Amino acid sequence: PGFGTVVARRLRLGSSARTALDTRLLAVDEDRSAGARARLDAIQKQEQDAQFVEDPGERGSVDMFSGLNLTPETLTYWESQHAFFFPRLLLFSMTALGLAASVPQSLGGVFRGDADALSVLATNAAFLLVAAAVTVADLSNRRKELSRLQRELALGDMRVIQRDKFRNERVFPLASLRQAARVAIVYGDAEKVAKDLAAATPFRRRLEQSRILVVPVVERGGSSEKGTKNDDGVADVGPGRWELLKDVVQAWPGAGAGRWLAWPTKNDAWAGYFRRLLASAGVTDPAANRAGGYVTLGVTGQVRGSGAGSPNWDVLLSTFPRNRPGNAADAAAEAAWREATVDSGAVGALGAVDASVDPAAAEKLKDIRADGAARPIGTTLALPSSGAAAAVLRAHEAFYDALARGDEDGMRAAWRPAASLVASNAGALDSGVGFLIGKGARLDGWETVLRPDRRPEGLKLSDVDVTVERDVATVTVLETVANGATLLATQTYEKAKKTTEDDEDEVWILRSHYTIPYGKDTVAKIALRCDERGCVAVPAKAVASAKTAA
Repeated sequence: PGFGTVVARRLRLGSSARTALDTRLLAVDEDRSAGARARLDAIQKQEQDAQFVEDPGERGSVDMFSGLNLTPETLTYWESQHAFFFPRLLLFSMTALGLAASVPQSLGGVFRGDADALSVLATNAAFLLVAAAVTVADLSNRRKELSRLQRELALGDMRVIQRDKFRNERVFPLASLRQAARVAIVYGDAEKVAKDLAAATPFRRRLEQSRILVVPVVERGGSSEKGTKNDDGVADVGPGRWELLKDVVQAWPGAGAGRWLAWPTKNDAWAGYFRRLLASAGVTDPAANRAGGYVTLGVTGQVRGSGAGSPNWDVLLSTFPRNRPGNAADAAAEAAWREATVDSGAVGALGAVDASVDPAAAEKLKDIRADGAARPIGTTLALPSSGAAAAVLRAHEAFYDALARGDEDGMRAAWRPAASLVASNAGALDSGVGFLIGKGARLDGWETVLRPDRRPEGLKLSDVDVTVERDVATVTVLETVANGATLLATQTYEKAKKTTEDDEDEVWILRSHYTIPYGKDTVAKIALRCDERGCVAVPAKAVASAKTAA
């Protein structure tokens, strides 16, 4: 071939080689870009997972007396509770300064040989030390109180989500509930928090009657679990409980989540808040973070109580009064509570009422859910006559019939199935009585409890509530004794199968019976815990938290 043809072929080969090279280089660049994007996404994800709640001090200014960064809200609230702090501080600090200024004069008297110089110097020095010590102690206590108060009020910044029965969501800060409602925050790993919410479910109406919002915060170690969607940082424990309340949990009267359940929009951020809170208290063990604890906030937004482990909801309820019918302050707080929260109630398998089909029944259901008054059994809604709730209530009534009559045989019959389960080690529930006995509590057998001088006289029951979740049922009821005192009773039942000649049918076995004083202006000091062996009376504070016997 000619020279021109050879040159053309070489140019074409060079062009093809350059194209292939460019393609390879482009692929390498794309791989590098993809790798860089993946690393960047991983870094951003890690930062999002480890995000912290903003320190309230970052939004405040330096306080000259404590050296802390404090928000105006914290200072205003603290000063409203300590109106005489600064006059007291001024008095003692000026006294200390005056005495300090007199020390040189007293020393001069000593050098001059004045007769009473030493006694004057000793007196001035003693009063100086006292005034200075009081001033330093006041400033130190103020610093500690302000630091604690700011951490507590910071919880008001937590934004939570609620859903109605149509899955519409509302987001609001806990601070919007101040002067209207209380808040109970449960914290721990997913399993622990899920158990806390399951234990709270039987008290859903009581929680609403006391205007208590329950908020779960799940500890996930600062990173999302594999396969778990964590785009907005919301753990699935709260929404999961909402779904169970909507579709699985059976309850009478009424079901659904109602107004008592919400969950944080930034779960992992608030988990970090609680980790730091525990660390500031000297708790750094990851196992302690997973075991978690709980915090309750009063209507002022301040912490009312806290504890390790899980709250016992009946004890918690005894510390918060129910709404008083006809009380203007309670009515105003109830209106504010309803305005701020979302109701997803009146749904579920038991007690569900369709207002479009039966408006009268729906109004009755609304009435018993909304009012805090104790209502006699059956006067608002007819008790269920079939299904799991009816079976549980029959066992419940047998217990109270034996209690009212002091019938030892009837009481043994009520507990006999539970005794069989315990003997065969087949039951899944623990009454907790054995743990209390191991700690030194005295057990009174049922023969003692049923004595005429021991059993309650003139006992009346009202406002019964039944909750059935899979193989566990819980009944809560108000007991009113002859002197007018009101107690909250909680009974737990476990489902078992009973073999008959014809067929197998399910039976509900009574496993525990708890009572605690419950009413306005009532401070619960003693709680009663009973099982098939009898009852133990223990201080209410001793059973405020549910901890494992181990």
